[in-house]
This record gives sequence, C-alpha cells and structure tokens, in this order.
Amino acid sequence: MDDMFDVIVVGAGTGGIPTAIFAGQRGANVLLIEADDRVGGTLHWSSGQMTAAGTKLQKRLGIEDHPDWHWDDCLRISKGEVHPVLTRIAIDHAADSFDWLCDNGLDLVPFAPVAGWGHEPHRVRRYAWGVNGGTSVLEVMQPLLDEQIGRGTVTLSLQTKMTKLLTENGAVVGVEVQARDGGKAEVFGKNVVLATGGYAANPALWKELTPNYPLRSYCNPYSRGEGIIAARSVGARVDGGDRFLCSTGGILQNPNDPLSARGGLILNPHFRQPWEIFVNHKGERFMREDHPSVDNREHALLKQKNVEMWVVFDEGIRQNAPNFHSEIEREHMKTLFNNHPSYFAADTLDELAKRAGVDAAGLKKTVEEFNQGVEAKKDKLGRESLPRPINRGPYYAIKTVGYAVLSPGGLDIDADFRVLDTKSKPIPNLYATGEVLGKARLSGATYLSGMSVLPAITFGRLLGQTRLKWGDNRAAAE
Repeated sequence: MDDMFDVIVVGAGTGGIPTAIFAGQRGANVLLIEADDRVGGTLHWSSGQMTAAGTKLQKRLGIEDHPDWHWDDCLRISKGEVHPVLTRIAIDHAADSFDWLCDNGLDLVPFAPVAGWGHEPHRVRRYAWGVNGGTSVLEVMQPLLDEQIGRGTVTLSLQTKMTKLLTENGAVVGVEVQARDGGKAEVFGKNVVLATGGYAANPALWKELTPNYPLRSYCNPYSRGEGIIAARSVGARVDGGDRFLCSTGGILQNPNDPLSARGGLILNPHFRQPWEIFVNHKGERFMREDHPSVDNREHALLKQKNVEMWVVFDEGIRQNAPNFHSEIEREHMKTLFNNHPSYFAADTLDELAKRAGVDAAGLKKTVEEFNQGVEAKKDKLGRESLPRPINRGPYYAIKTVGYAVLSPGGLDIDADFRVLDTKSKPIPNLYATGEVLGKARLSGATYLSGMSVLPAITFGRLLGQTRLKWGDNRAAAE
C-alpha cells in the first residue's frame, strides 16, 4: 500500500463503491477496504428499491414529476421528521443517480415505476428497483469499480477491517486496519469516508443505541457499527437510535439468536387480504389487520410487548386461504407446526394458547368476538376482509416479531457530508455516507420508500465528484 492515499473509503457497499468510482474517475489515488470477502455490502440483502423524481424513465412514460413533489411526499409520510438539508440534497440529485444506473444497464422490473410497494405510496409513479433486487444495483456498479481498479486509481483490499481512526491535531489522517491474518497496519489518507453500514448485527451496540426495542434483525452480518464506534471515539455525535420502526412478519428461527429473524409471511393486505387475526400476549387483537396504511400497522406492532404478535387461524383457513408464506408451500408449512419454535398447533384454543404463550381467556374471547363480526359482516376494528370464522380445529398460531433490516441511529453530517462532532462542528477530513448515518436521518420514525439505497449512492457520487479534496495540504481543523 502507498504511504499516503488521496481517499480512503471504509466499506465497499452501496455508498462506498460509488465514492471510490467517482473519486477514481477524478484521478484520486483511492484505497477501498472491505471487511467481507466480496464487495456489495447490504446490497446482497437489500430489495434495492429507489425513488427519484424527474427521471428519464418517467419522462419516457409520460409521467410528470418534480423533486418538490417528492419532497412534499417525504414530509407527509415522515410527518416532517427527516433531516431537511440532507433529504433535500438526496431528492434533488436522485434522478441523476437513478439515470446513471439505468444508463449503465440497470435491469428494472417491467412494471416500474410504481407509486408504492410495501410502504406508504407516493403521489406519482417514481418507485423502482431491479429484477435482482439490490444485486441488480451491484451488477451495474461492480464493472465500473473494476474499471477503476484496472486503471490503478482504486486499490481494493478485501477481508480488511478498520480497527480505529488515526488523528493528528484534531484531524483524521488515516485508519488502522487489520487483515484476515490478524496483522495490523496504519494507512494514511487525506480524506477518510466511512461507508460501513449500520449496527443491526451488533446486539451490544443495539442495546446501547436503541435500548427501548429488542433486537431482531435480518441484515448483513458485517453491519456491526464499526464506523459509528470509530467515529464516536474521535468525538463524533451519534443520534437517532430511538427513532426505530420495525418491519412486520419476522420469524425467529432460533429464539435465542436475535440475528436469526427471517421474513416470508405475506401480511400486507395490498398483496394478500388477511383471513387470519393478529393477537398480542393478552390474546387480544390490537390492529385492523387489513388497514391500508403499512405505517399504521407497523406502529401498532411497535407498541406491543416485546414487539411481537401471533398470527392465529384454523384448519378451514389453512386449507382455503391463499398461501401467506412466500417461501414455503402450504402443505410443507403444516409440517412446521410444533416442530419449529415459532409455529404452534392444537386441537383447542386453550391448548393453543398454552403452547404459544398467550392468555387463553383473552384468545378465546377474541376469537368469539371475531366470529361474531364475521357473521354480522361488521368487525369491531373496522376490518373489511371477513371471509370466514375461526371455528374449525386444529387451530394454529405463528409467532412473529417486529424486526430490523436497517438500524435507525448513526452519524450526523453536514451538506458536504463531513462528520459532525458533539458540538456540530465538522471533524476535519472525515466523511460518511449510507446506513452509517442511520435510517432515521432520511426517513424519520417511518419507512420512506426508496430513501436508503439511492441516497447512499447519491452521497457517494457527490463525494467522489465534488466534495472530497486532495492535494498537498490536509484540511485544517475548524
């Protein structure tokens, strides 16, 4: 490795790769380090969904859109809780980033763009993703990264972990790294960009930063918050950890392993109307299962004990309802009951409640009231999907948990993507992009469709194109 790099990028994922590409295209000598044995980071787990207003795709389809409309939608859906400066930057440059991906071969799903998919809808069709989810984005960016590696502008070091940031007179001057053989080295750079992802794979850090909600996650196992930890050690402010919102329908494969959550249950009424009911520890329904707002359903689950619920149904529903497990066939799913720690079955509701760990009296009363609502065609919670009662044994319950795919808290940055300290002053030579900023930075305590992947790419592009400076002099401490 060279004694001094123009740019050191820590994390070869959604934000780190474009940072390295565009800095390399400007002629920088870039070191890109990655703890995994492959590039891509969270893109290997992500659905790759993106939103952008005024794209070439929209124009080609005759869809009128404008960044101001996108901004209004973000404010409406987040209830105004987004970071105003950073969100506006992400929105205003989103179309350029999306068009760049498309111009370089992004293979979109044929029905894109749409107004909404899995989260609150936007006013116009601006929501799109590739046929292979997040890996579709990686398939576009990796050849461009390889080109810079081939030119010699980018040096890629895999299975290399940053262990700390190096400082001199208050400025970041490089990183200490640890290779796969355990050997450590100090590497110096004029700019250090943290693109290390979140902390949803680090139970200890989750407990510290997001203590009010239990960790159950499905994420990149390298999302251990190492960038947050390193930046905090040199004075960076970390916030937003309390602004968590769960995804629904997670199933723990191992109740003792918070990182074993997996999705698969189709609980969104936009994709499948519910036949089942959802109950909490008391055996009580706590949400309208077919409520049209996913934000409403997610926040309802968030308020429940341990952020968990049980999906309850009977043999009649099991046989006749559309299959609601996207990854398991109906007949195979039956074999999981009483053989999987989250699947329960019994001949009576009393026994089901005992096995599942919910209040039996509450469950029996809830099922009775629900059945009365089905017969009267009027549900007390306003549910409209009432195809049949729950009255034919055996009875079933699947324990599901609210789970994290992204972590809410992270580093704060300014409009030039410089990491800020606890007094809101930039830490010289230290920058950040991607989930290391925290999901809540650009979404608030909700999920804004497509406001994770594309902003990470956008900030990375802008860092490489204009924000990072290199030359003989390091940035002076401010």
